[in-house]
Amino acid sequence: MRDDQADYDYDNWTTMQRRGRQRVDKASKDPNARARLQAEILPPSPMLLRPRHDEVQPALSCFPAYCSPAATPTCLSADKVHGFSFLSSFPAEVRNAIYEYAIDYPTCRQLCDAYYNQIDASRARKLNSVPNRFTLGLSTPTVLLLCKQITRETLSVLRLRPFVIDRIPPWIMGSPRPLPLTYLISRATLQNVRFMEIRLSLGEGERYSSGRVWFQVLENVLRAMCGRNSLIRMNVMMKVSNIDNETLWDFELRNYIEIVNMIDKFAFHYGSKPDLVQYEHWVIDRNYAYKCGFRNPLIRKHPDPNIWQGSVLEWI
Repeated sequence: MRDDQADYDYDNWTTMQRRGRQRVDKASKDPNARARLQAEILPPSPMLLRPRHDEVQPALSCFPAYCSPAATPTCLSADKVHGFSFLSSFPAEVRNAIYEYAIDYPTCRQLCDAYYNQIDASRARKLNSVPNRFTLGLSTPTVLLLCKQITRETLSVLRLRPFVIDRIPPWIMGSPRPLPLTYLISRATLQNVRFMEIRLSLGEGERYSSGRVWFQVLENVLRAMCGRNSLIRMNVMMKVSNIDNETLWDFELRNYIEIVNMIDKFAFHYGSKPDLVQYEHWVIDRNYAYKCGFRNPLIRKHPDPNIWQGSVLEWI
């Protein structure tokens, strides 16, 4: 990515902020404009990566041999009278709804909380040092141990769900960088994820530049997936803040270039298709966020638990 492209993006963010502010200002004076803005601000559903139709089949290919259709016996026999059966009593739509409730990837918040809970437990046992190894205590969900057919159906649901990276890992006092994400979640899990969404923040912090911190986090994640990965699509949502502070962005644009170059290099060398990575940019302006890529930016409230969990520096 060239420096002039970064300057173009920065100018575009500035334009989106100006147009977004004009829409908000107009809504404060015009009741009709205010009604349209309020209807637009509330998204109909949480903003999560959703697989396209052409991505479903690749995501559901190559199931483990033990739950392949050829290895899965018929669960019900026609010459026997059976009582209640989960597979025969509920239609596929209901079963999928149950699977979506029963299984999902852990969130970054859950991983961070598990780490801090372990630290608190160590302090309760009067251990002065941080544990040398972090054990999250994850186990195979029970729904994957019931039968081969249920395992196959559950994996089908899990593979179509994204793993979302929206927080930096815990930052141990005195450490020059946050913990690697692979310290909290295994490389095998990252390598088997089909859809990934990265929500990072730029333009936050003064002493610790948010762009530099996120570069370190993503460097660890991408390195873990260089040897092998199953990615079909990766969405990168960039939240840019304080764009009025030109001094801050003199440095932050360099971090922005490094992050995009690193992600694009990974996609080129280890991606499964040319359009593996898709970017979107949001400009944060106090209580509002403006999505770039439109003549008039899409506006959302900020913060929003369905889009942004908060500042990436909150764990420092």
